[in-house]
Amino acid sequence: MHAPKDTPRADGIGTNETGCPTKPTPRPRSQVNREALGLKPGLKPVRRIKAKTKRISRPGRFATSKTFVREPIRTESVLEMDGLAHIETNPRYKWIAPQPHRLTFHVNGPDGSTRVDTYVPDLAVLTVDGNVVILDFKWSWLRALPEWASLEPVIREAYRADHGAAFTVLTEEHILVEPRRTNIAIMLLHRPPAEDPAALAAVRGAVGRLGLPSTIGAIRDASGLMTDGERDPAFSALVELAISGEVGLDMSQAFDDRTTVHAGPFA
Repeated sequence: MHAPKDTPRADGIGTNETGCPTKPTPRPRSQVNREALGLKPGLKPVRRIKAKTKRISRPGRFATSKTFVREPIRTESVLEMDGLAHIETNPRYKWIAPQPHRLTFHVNGPDGSTRVDTYVPDLAVLTVDGNVVILDFKWSWLRALPEWASLEPVIREAYRADHGAAFTVLTEEHILVEPRRTNIAIMLLHRPPAEDPAALAAVRGAVGRLGLPSTIGAIRDASGLMTDGERDPAFSALVELAISGEVGLDMSQAFDDRTTVHAGPFA
């Protein structure tokens, strides 16, 4: 994204030289360089994230099952890694595309001029309802910088008006809230490399007998799947069912045997 060349003055917006209100200049329609906003099989990220040099970042790779290409997502920061964990464990998010497209949009200056700018979002998300959400992961201090604060509403409106998509900026104030952050990290550790049909059947049977809401401990006991101190097949199965939306886990407290298990959004 290019930095703005000037900063609009508050006293120059919405008035002419005589002080009379003027109509804002309509912006030309924004454009994206990818079909379906990049949410389509076979498309690679439009921007390559290089290895760390002197930047204030920490590039990494996030393994996910929600991309069309089934490859790890190249990330730029710890915040982005944590943000992707929220997306990965939320059953309402069906498909994701990293660095999915380049948005070209227009910015009106206080003097009536218009300049062209570009923006590449961190992520495009397709929900199970068929809606598209464009996400940016950004530290709050970066979000507060004038050069970004002036562009964010313009980008949001471009996505809404021109492409029918919602635009959301997620900061550490959303992503790093505890105990949700730690609970989600635990869920990622229990994602199995492949389904365990026997464990899933045992846990579904326990849920059917106990009914919901119940607790992790009660379901484990009823399933007959005991932990050996290293593996916890009952909890791993519950995590898999939670990620698919069949059950939900109470995220307001740190996970333990007393954690409430309730019906999921797609039960």
